[in-house]
Amino acid sequence: MNTFLRLHFLFFLLIILGQVSFSTEIFAEESPAEYNSTNSEITPETSTYKLQVGDSIVVTVDGYPEYTKDRVSVPVQSDGYISYPLIGLIKVTGLTVSELQVQMQQAFAKKLPSARVFVTLMQPKRHILVFGAVDQRPRGNMHIFETGQVYLMHALAAAGINYELADLTKITVWRDGKTFKTINFKEHIESDSVDIPLRDYDIVIIPSIYEQRRIRVIGAVVSPGLFPITNEQIPANHALKLAGGSRADFADLKNAEIITGTENTPVDLTSENVSAMLKPGDVLFVPLAEAKISVVGAVDKPAQYVITEPTLLRDAVAMAGGLNEEKANTKKCILTRANGTQEELNFNLVQSEVYLYPNDQLRILERTRIDWRVLSFAASLTNLVVNVWLRYR
Repeated sequence: MNTFLRLHFLFFLLIILGQVSFSTEIFAEESPAEYNSTNSEITPETSTYKLQVGDSIVVTVDGYPEYTKDRVSVPVQSDGYISYPLIGLIKVTGLTVSELQVQMQQAFAKKLPSARVFVTLMQPKRHILVFGAVDQRPRGNMHIFETGQVYLMHALAAAGINYELADLTKITVWRDGKTFKTINFKEHIESDSVDIPLRDYDIVIIPSIYEQRRIRVIGAVVSPGLFPITNEQIPANHALKLAGGSRADFADLKNAEIITGTENTPVDLTSENVSAMLKPGDVLFVPLAEAKISVVGAVDKPAQYVITEPTLLRDAVAMAGGLNEEKANTKKCILTRANGTQEELNFNLVQSEVYLYPNDQLRILERTRIDWRVLSFAASLTNLVVNVWLRYR
């Protein structure tokens, strides 16, 4: 009986050992597959991708659920650090996910020797603003990329360059409020340069060719300022039209000038065929003509006065020293226009509404004054005549 039990026990033991051996072989065969399956999720992009501000990670601390945040992402702060319970601050920008995992493992090992740390990168979103000579989008030109790293060419392709307007020689990348890099698109492509990686909230500016083609018009024009031009040069009279034309009667069009970096060229803008041309960066100057008005009559300083713009009636009188209070009839003044027409005005009522233009004349009429000495003499003479007539009739 004992022999039978011993044989039975040995047979049972052999079966168990055989199963263990079979399981070990199966595990040995499947382990590489599982390993490859796991590693296949770590793409070359994510394995070499270096963490940036704005990324988020998920941390699992095996065996310590109180330190596991597998459902709560941990953001990389603006200073490049993350803050994690028990281990505190860790600088993560510039590290790959694997490198960060090693650092966190080492930090936890000092506190919890048996802890195993696993770090996963959340699918990051990059916000890149592209504006300038690009296709305008109804909701703005902020582009959101759901990828680990965004490069300049990605951003330009997403924005859609307007090649007719774009100045591709000066594409600018702004970062942290200042110019980070300026790129000549053509040279960048032809030189096979390494594409430029962008950070979250970088700004890409594609300037317009019209920003580089601007002229300035100043002087006696309606709207002086800078104006973009579509061609390499523009006639001087066309430049004058861009500024709204000249100010009537105040512009000396015969003596205009084109000012460049090296010389001043006289231009007669009254000519029927103006051949002078302006190039980008040039200035058209239209000088003021000497425009005068006359203020006469009951004012303190009757004379002619130079004006540089249409002048209010009251301002014209102020130029002449103001009204002569003893003589002026403030209810009557005569305004003679340059074309010879006349208007009789009440100065008290219209002084803030009427303007004087070059070659106009304003006459302030005098009040009618009673000379009591003459009146007294006339009365005395009349009285004498009456008395003589009564005596000798």
